[in-house]
Amino acid sequence: MQKITQLCKRKSASFTPVAVLCAAIFSQPSFAGSWQQNVSIGGFNNVHIYTPDTQSSIGDGHSLMLVLHGCVQPINNYLSANLEEAAEAHGMVIAVPDAMNKAGYSCWSYWQGAINRSSGDYKNLINLANALSGDVARNIDPKQVYIAGLSSGAAMAAQTACVAPDVFAGVAPSAGPTIGTSSSGAISTCETVSENTFVSRCESYAGSYKNSFETQIAVVAHGTADTTVNTCYNQQNANGFAALYGVNQLSGTTTISDDATRTAEQSHWQDNRVAMLWLNNLDHSWSGGQGASGDYVAANSINFATYLGEYFTANNKRVDRNSGPEISNLNATDSNSQLTITGSAIDPEGSVTSVNINVYSLAAGMTSLIESLNVQVDANNAFSGVTSALTDGLYEVRVSATDNEAKQGNEANLTVRVGPNLRPQHLYSVILRLV
Repeated sequence: MQKITQLCKRKSASFTPVAVLCAAIFSQPSFAGSWQQNVSIGGFNNVHIYTPDTQSSIGDGHSLMLVLHGCVQPINNYLSANLEEAAEAHGMVIAVPDAMNKAGYSCWSYWQGAINRSSGDYKNLINLANALSGDVARNIDPKQVYIAGLSSGAAMAAQTACVAPDVFAGVAPSAGPTIGTSSSGAISTCETVSENTFVSRCESYAGSYKNSFETQIAVVAHGTADTTVNTCYNQQNANGFAALYGVNQLSGTTTISDDATRTAEQSHWQDNRVAMLWLNNLDHSWSGGQGASGDYVAANSINFATYLGEYFTANNKRVDRNSGPEISNLNATDSNSQLTITGSAIDPEGSVTSVNINVYSLAAGMTSLIESLNVQVDANNAFSGVTSALTDGLYEVRVSATDNEAKQGNEANLTVRVGPNLRPQHLYSVILRLV
């Protein structure tokens, strides 16, 4: 890349094939990942898939978010919606499928047909998520699979999250009608859906999988300047998911922003199970942030995908965030051929139940376990253990601790010598005495 940069600097002043190539390279955003376009997968003929070079900061591997288009909106529009920024920032694979069973105006047909795991695009979306997360080469954590969408895609995302809460750990409808509403409800008219009705519908879609709602989270959003889909659905959808999860809205709102002109108002529910955004100055479009463009993709407000990457990463309820106790200040002291091993063990999320100390001999270049100790921490989180008498030589001490949830933390280790340190000069002295 350094050679390419140097070549471009030499050729940039003239209109040559090299100069044209350089302009093409350096005028594009610098993203390490790449788009695969029009992939046939999971029952869909055309899916655009962006795979980042980064990984999620939680769990194992990448997260995954499906983004569902709106009516009369080709999936190519999402190639200029700044989804790459969100993907790279949060280690998130993003897949944009083109609906297979479209209704009028190329909408997702959320108001038609059966709503279950084996019908239409519900089946396809589940298969798509599972195909991607089941592909070892893509390295996707199945506990970090999310679904979002705009307009008809928003309603479809919400209903799919109800159908398969075991698959989707988070859902994010933007400018979408409430689940179970009619097609006419998407055009100006607001169809009132009570919290009880929302819960009843969603749980009926889920069937035997409804227990998975206990660990699902939701973000709902709507542009303040939307005159296509009634803005009443924003609070109604948030209230519906909150009732489904059994959480209450917290008081107050906060303003979030990408910059001085791209802002949103944010409300939260208990335990961050639900968030609601009012996307300031946004019409009926996907909120792509600065530089976003395309039909029904706008730059007026924040980058919604980046917000979702951050929110889902911070609040995912399925990933094991317990890292186990941390060992610090590890020390080993030789006294009369015995090692006294001390240190501290602290568990950020709970308490330490035990500390395991393993002592290995490093004699003759071989590593062999000599002794294991199991000790407790005191009121100050300190531990201490004393080995039996050891022969002179080099040893490795490895220490780990277990918390009250049976989670073992990372191992700490150090190398220590028992007996005299026979450096070359010491060996020379010994040899002279023997001679």
